[in-house]
Amino acid sequence: MNKKNRFIVILTVSLCCFWLVSCTPKVPDEAEIVILSWNDLHGDFENLPQLLAFVEKTKATYKHVIVADAGDRFTGNPFNDFYERKQYPIIELQNRIGVDVAVLGNHEFDYGVALLNERIKEGQSVVLTANIELKTSGLRGVKPYYIVNKDGIKIAFLGLTNVDRRTGKPTALAEHVAGIQFFDPIETAVRFRFLREKSHVFVALSHIGITEDLILADSMPELDLIIGGHSHTLIDEPLIQNSVLITQTGRSGRYVGKTKIVLKKGVITEISNELVSMANWDGPVDSTMVCRIRKYKNNPFLNETFATMLHEIPNQTQLGHMMTDAMLTLPNVDFSLINCTGIRTNRLRAGEVTYADILRVSPFGNYLVTVSLTPAEIREFIELEFTDKRNCLMIPGGFEYTAKHTLGDNIEVERITYPNGKELDENKKYRVATNNYLATKYLMQHIDDSSFTSVFVVDNMVEFKKNNPNMDYRNVRIRARFN
Repeated sequence: MNKKNRFIVILTVSLCCFWLVSCTPKVPDEAEIVILSWNDLHGDFENLPQLLAFVEKTKATYKHVIVADAGDRFTGNPFNDFYERKQYPIIELQNRIGVDVAVLGNHEFDYGVALLNERIKEGQSVVLTANIELKTSGLRGVKPYYIVNKDGIKIAFLGLTNVDRRTGKPTALAEHVAGIQFFDPIETAVRFRFLREKSHVFVALSHIGITEDLILADSMPELDLIIGGHSHTLIDEPLIQNSVLITQTGRSGRYVGKTKIVLKKGVITEISNELVSMANWDGPVDSTMVCRIRKYKNNPFLNETFATMLHEIPNQTQLGHMMTDAMLTLPNVDFSLINCTGIRTNRLRAGEVTYADILRVSPFGNYLVTVSLTPAEIREFIELEFTDKRNCLMIPGGFEYTAKHTLGDNIEVERITYPNGKELDENKKYRVATNNYLATKYLMQHIDDSSFTSVFVVDNMVEFKKNNPNMDYRNVRIRARFN
């Protein structure tokens, strides 16, 4: 190489190096990042005007604000679920709020992949999940992780979606996730340890539940923060596990998590979290947001009164009793069973009852299935569902049972009887009504052509309330209890 060409090469390399150095953002001596987060909105509009106002106030106060949603934006509010473009209202309203990043929850799959893709395309947030085989899932516009750059400070978000270890699928109807390959979220997360080296702040945006989040923190001390969802846990005091801060805000946007992260020369020196109640918000709210919500709630069918109740149904357990009693009206049914977590509201007020009221109790579009089970199989069914949910007993109709806790957060059903105390016949098969979600999750071997009905859970409850408007559930004997 002659001197002239060597000079040109050296000059070119020097200019490239200068360009790289001059264009690489310098890490500030000190920076403060604020992450606002919530989880499990389930389409609920009620707190969004306050939430928007709080986000705007925070952005006016702090220079670097990131807004994150930890999953389950879909399913739970009939005005969102039964809008002419299903699930569009919550996407449009969150666009107004300015959600930067969101993880897929299990209920994002409630209406199938095609509709989910439409809503992802319409949304303005980056949508994440790392524990799905994205190439073959049919999902579009979804990433495993996302790195936000705030004046040279890099904040990595890793998305994790709920997977039931027994089924290998998220907690959703089997037909809506058929053909999609899901992976264990903890085993997946540890494969992304490299994000620690690519970021100044490493966040898991997690929709796997508090129990799994604690395991995740133990497995990945590389994380700085876990923003959780799925278990609807309200973490009102800072929770530190293995030096990882974990936050979760309950559900329905009643609270917002505000996480402040202080860095000096790119190193975290302080991280703190607080919950801010939207119910106690006393500042101004966005009038445009209020008007949009009023429009979405203007649905004549959902607002139609179909019955007037003399007595309120005061809690979730008694709502479950009403649901299982309604199932017993199916022909040739002996018993009924539902999962307590399928009851999505706390009570049903006395007075006029609308379709929207019933859809808030059971928003999932499930239909009824009947299966033939022996008492031993009924016990197994109850024990499996409790092991999966780890929070409350299944609610029966037509029989009662007692259970005890066993090792590993499991239960054992001890005694199962008719309401009058008479023991069931252990050699007999009983026809049990349940919903199609539970039937396809646990009872596939018991399903035959006669199992499936054309009766939706909600329609079954509506007819039952029409025919029994004055039934009093305020003091009904609890049918499932611990010894």
